[in-house]
Amino acid sequence: MELISLPRLRVKELQTVGEKSLSICAGIIEVEPAARKVETILEVYKKGVRKDQASAGEKKGLDKIRDRFVSGFTADLNAEMYFPHVDPVTVEALNRLQDLTQKYGTKITRLPYSEETAAVDNLLADLKEIDTQALDFKVARWVPLIEKANNDFKAADDAYIDEKVRADQTDAATSQAPELIEALENLYKLLFAHVQITGTEPILTAYAKLETLVKSYN
Repeated sequence: MELISLPRLRVKELQTVGEKSLSICAGIIEVEPAARKVETILEVYKKGVRKDQASAGEKKGLDKIRDRFVSGFTADLNAEMYFPHVDPVTVEALNRLQDLTQKYGTKITRLPYSEETAAVDNLLADLKEIDTQALDFKVARWVPLIEKANNDFKAADDAYIDEKVRADQTDAATSQAPELIEALENLYKLLFAHVQITGTEPILTAYAKLETLVKSYN
């Protein structure tokens, strides 16, 4: 048996090695203090990993839904304009709706997140001034869908900001890595010393497992 030295590991690999090392050393009284130190540092390290992985994935998905509804509304309205409506109330509502689509256009779905959210809010506010209930066709059905999609996006955006604020209060995993590596190698050194001194079966078995674990990443 040789003294274990950690190879160069990626962020997630170091987390896995740390977790598995603690599992292997669980119950070995001789190394409990060193194991507790690894556990403490590992918890901080894992928070850093979560920070590094913070993403806007949910917002992206909700934005796609919102874009689809806005595009559906615009497409249905454009199609309806070809129908020869004769009811003056319907014609007036359609003309006002068409003015809105020309005002906002399809460009609304290509705006940055924050600008699109504001633009959709403005579109919805303008739509409330039009009697869409008088429209006995499919265009009006898009309005509540657009409103819900925009509200869902705003809620996700608020949650994302809160998550980022919490994450920014945590050091990135890369800055915690050296301390975690040092704690793990100190754990291995202590266990190796007990291998040399006592060589009991549980200690020999644990050290052999650690050797196999670390070598699998070489």
